Amino acid sequence: MKVLVGSMTAESNMFTPVHAKVEDFEITLGEKMIEKMHSKDLFDEAGIELIPTICADGSARGYIERPAFDYIYKNIIDGVEKHKKELDGIFLFLHGASHVVDLWGDSGEPYILERIREIVGFDMPIAVAMDPHGNVTKRFTELANIVRCYRESPHTDKVATYRRVAAMFIELLKNKRPIRPEYARVPILIGGERCVSAEEPLSLINKKLDECEKIEGIMSASYHVGFAWADSHACCAAVVVVPTEAKYQELAGRKAKEIADFAFSKREAFHFTGNAMESEKAIEAAFSASVKPVFISDAGDNTTAGALGYNTYILRQMLARKDFRGKKVLICAIQDPECHKLLMKKKEGEAVSFTLGAGIDKDSSPVKLTGRVKRKGIVSGSFNRSRNKGNIVTVSVDGKDLDVGIIDCVVSYCEIQQFEAANLSWKDYDIIVVKQGYLFPELCKIAGMKTMSLTPGNTDQLTENIPYKTIFRPMFPVDKVFY
Repeated sequence: MKVLVGSMTAESNMFTPVHAKVEDFEITLGEKMIEKMHSKDLFDEAGIELIPTICADGSARGYIERPAFDYIYKNIIDGVEKHKKELDGIFLFLHGASHVVDLWGDSGEPYILERIREIVGFDMPIAVAMDPHGNVTKRFTELANIVRCYRESPHTDKVATYRRVAAMFIELLKNKRPIRPEYARVPILIGGERCVSAEEPLSLINKKLDECEKIEGIMSASYHVGFAWADSHACCAAVVVVPTEAKYQELAGRKAKEIADFAFSKREAFHFTGNAMESEKAIEAAFSASVKPVFISDAGDNTTAGALGYNTYILRQMLARKDFRGKKVLICAIQDPECHKLLMKKKEGEAVSFTLGAGIDKDSSPVKLTGRVKRKGIVSGSFNRSRNKGNIVTVSVDGKDLDVGIIDCVVSYCEIQQFEAANLSWKDYDIIVVKQGYLFPELCKIAGMKTMSLTPGNTDQLTENIPYKTIFRPMFPVDKVFY
């Protein structure tokens, strides 16, 4: 038996002014891309050969430029067309939030699936693993036999989900039968920072999913949070339940509706995690804390959800503050390619005078600084992505107990190894500002306190204030008064 595999990851933020090009994707081809599917050993044990296409990891940025999407699309579709006569099935990872400039239907994932079905028909089994912060529609579930997303946010079960979907798919390949996912729409559109699996109500929803999967006739159940920073008809939450056999199709549909109704009944319970506060209150709370380190998440400039890391908003707050109360502060890191180019020419210990802030909008307004180059280091990727994305220059600002990291690429400091690669020790600081929403697991473990600053920016957490034009209405909390 032979199964074709392919993967495309992108969270396409409509508010990010820079579109994603093909060079913004980490592209893996051939046999190496099979490793990215985290399940080769399972297929090997089942005697199934995997045929690779492409793994395109674009992380989170702006909308995808059409030539970049066409390149990824072509790699997958060419593989399907070349091997269609020998294929027994297709196993894909499609994030769910890959929005593309000038693409019919806007969203890249269903576009790919539609074309695949045109080539292979509807008898060939297709399994799709997804990110919960992607969008799934009823039509999407009509194009695949198995659809399942990660259960945990943050995504600590990413590899486990790949492997679970692979195991379910292998069983389906060995015992072919006509099954399809059942879909139930949930008219809620919020960011992941209001939907964390360790807290209610998502923890309660996940419990319902677990209970559902114990029922005879149910193969899989998942809750798709959706992606809030795109204005698309596809954007909303959803429940997807997959039956084990066609005779359980009605049961799967009923359970999907029950869980969707439960999720919607808890709509008012979705809340910001991580001690979320207005930006001024977040700063004051950090300086008032008796523990260290205090992590402040710059939530409006969350680079894990498509922001660019350009914002100087919190930097300007720090510069305006007269009393640091003996606290040592690190902002890690602000992206400014031109400033970075200038500072890379300087030596460690050298005095510098420079302007920081790309000035692409009011949130990235330039700030004039003087200081001294403290450290140079490597910009290391997170989540097992590229471990060398470029260089970081950390500058100690004159007149303040403040260090600022300056980079020329999009990255969020989510893991300890990233600080180490930058030649920085988190233990040296009382307050650390990072460009993310909810704080990621490694940083949570070392945090004396964490707070999420509801700053303005490309990832504004208050979706009820976003002027959506294309989403299906009514939608909570955008139309909270309606509900």
